[in-house]
Amino acid sequence: MTVRRKWRHAGISVLALCAWLGCGSAQPSAPPELHPGPWATQVESLRRQGDHWLARGDRERAAEAYETARRVAESLDDRRSLVGTLNDLGRIAVGRGDSSQAIASHGRAVSLARELGVSDLVLESLTALGTAQHQAGQREESERLYQEALELAEQKGDQGAEATLRNNLGVLRQARGDLEQAARQFRHAMVLNQAAGNLAAEASNHVNLGMLAEARQAYDAAEQEFERALELDKAAEHRDGIAADLLRLGRVAERRGFPDRGLAFSERAAHSYLAQGDRVGAGAALIQAVSCAQKLGREADVARLGQVLKALGQLSEPAPAR
Repeated sequence: MTVRRKWRHAGISVLALCAWLGCGSAQPSAPPELHPGPWATQVESLRRQGDHWLARGDRERAAEAYETARRVAESLDDRRSLVGTLNDLGRIAVGRGDSSQAIASHGRAVSLARELGVSDLVLESLTALGTAQHQAGQREESERLYQEALELAEQKGDQGAEATLRNNLGVLRQARGDLEQAARQFRHAMVLNQAAGNLAAEASNHVNLGMLAEARQAYDAAEQEFERALELDKAAEHRDGIAADLLRLGRVAERRGFPDRGLAFSERAAHSYLAQGDRVGAGAALIQAVSCAQKLGREADVARLGQVLKALGQLSEPAPAR
């Protein structure tokens, strides 16, 4: 991420042909090695900046860096880099729940990648577009894209991409009620992620298996899966995952009849979300914590947590203890 111009004058065409033939016995010199110019280097630098901010939870700064990189790539007609920046922007849109923007960005990336015929870019873009359409509820189209990408990943021997796609296909199977097939896909993905040492991806497999167990009301099994996911996310320093794992452990503890443990996990989740600037996640964790405190009859905790929720705009007044 190149169309040759036709020569306008016949004389220039002859000169070009002569140079191509070597004009005699002299051998043509090797073409000079091409190095990225300062603008092309800036595209990659901006994308790395975006990755840096995204890893720290600052989606706004990440989006600014990715958008600047996209404009530079467009100006250079650097279509390979453009595919990458479009996918970067699409992932930002997915993260903020803007499915239409994500589909537009990833859809253009798929078209460009197919035009270029670069299999790595096609695979990346198909997977990203499938995720965006999955988020938008377009499950049939999402599954078609995942299957196409999975075939390509298997042809290339890309086990990391295969693991991601199998995990995502498992989520689709789960959504339509085929829990056995979903579990099979999650476990297959887990084996691939374990072999690759991809801790955060393996954690997501445990999360999905835990959610399957939770749906069957097998709360002991769900808790074990969520605890393992938390261990892996901590090892990977995956902060979004850590907060979400704590929230799930709080929910399962409450459902198992241990509201004291549920309260502790929920408050830890709230602290993690707040430290990352995620007010929505913190609000969900605090609401769960209030529920646990109510079951314990801890009026002081209910009032305290209710005040924090009120400050976040999640609750107008703290709920009374039950």
